[in-house]
Amino acid sequence: MLQKLFKWLPLILLIFLFIIDRHNPLHVALYITILLTYSGILVLKILYAKELWHKEFDHKIYDDNGKLEKLSDVKEKMFSSESNQKN
Repeated sequence: MLQKLFKWLPLILLIFLFIIDRHNPLHVALYITILLTYSGILVLKILYAKELWHKEFDHKIYDDNGKLEKLSDVKEKMFSSESNQKN
């Protein structure tokens, strides 16, 4: 439910921008609050995705051997480390 709301929130905010009474401080404060909350949630989602990406692709392969010359060497080490972790 919340994911669908966040998906449509930019369109809702655009419509609210045209509808709200700009002379009413309550409307303006509510619009700015919703906009800042949405922006904050987007930033948090991006930072969380970045953290997950670093956890997923953070391999110590490059630190172990500085003489890796080919991409196939990296692939072999990655697959060997994954098979060792499964066993």
